[in-house]
Amino acid sequence: PFAFDSSPALVEFAMGNINSCWATHSQPPVSVTSSVCTTEATTAVHKFVVKNYSLLDGMGADKYVTSSKFRVGGYDWWIDLCPDGNSRAPGYVAAFLHLLGEAPPAGVTAKFTLSLLKQDGKVHRDSSPLIITRTFETKGSGWGNLMIIKKSKLRGDCFTIRCDLTVIETPIVQEMLPN
Repeated sequence: PFAFDSSPALVEFAMGNINSCWATHSQPPVSVTSSVCTTEATTAVHKFVVKNYSLLDGMGADKYVTSSKFRVGGYDWWIDLCPDGNSRAPGYVAAFLHLLGEAPPAGVTAKFTLSLLKQDGKVHRDSSPLIITRTFETKGSGWGNLMIIKKSKLRGDCFTIRCDLTVIETPIVQEMLPN
């Protein structure tokens, strides 16, 4: 069997050797830098109420009615509603969000939802809300939902297209100063 002498003098001698070993072979100091990325955004909701829908029905594919303009994130926007849909998706009601003014060179990045609400304010169970993030690059550019609801499923003469819009600013990266 092996016997270990744990006398205080021996432990102190051993620790002293370890400490002196580390002291003579220390690593150079490590440089630490940091940066932070901050992204700001502005969010708003616009409700485009459509009354007497039956009077719009039959106006033709790719024909639209336009909401009033609304301002979010320093930009003007509007919603187009195609009661008879888009030629790429016949038989559906379509809705699109458009940038009204000029876009900066990098475009305007926006995350938005287009939902069809019934008169009671609840999302229509037969509709397909669109949740999307896109960059609007030119004046008038638009993105939307070709098939927000089948025309045959749309009951009633009044509904709302709700647009939840978040305009995302260009991220800012800054170097953090050391403590």
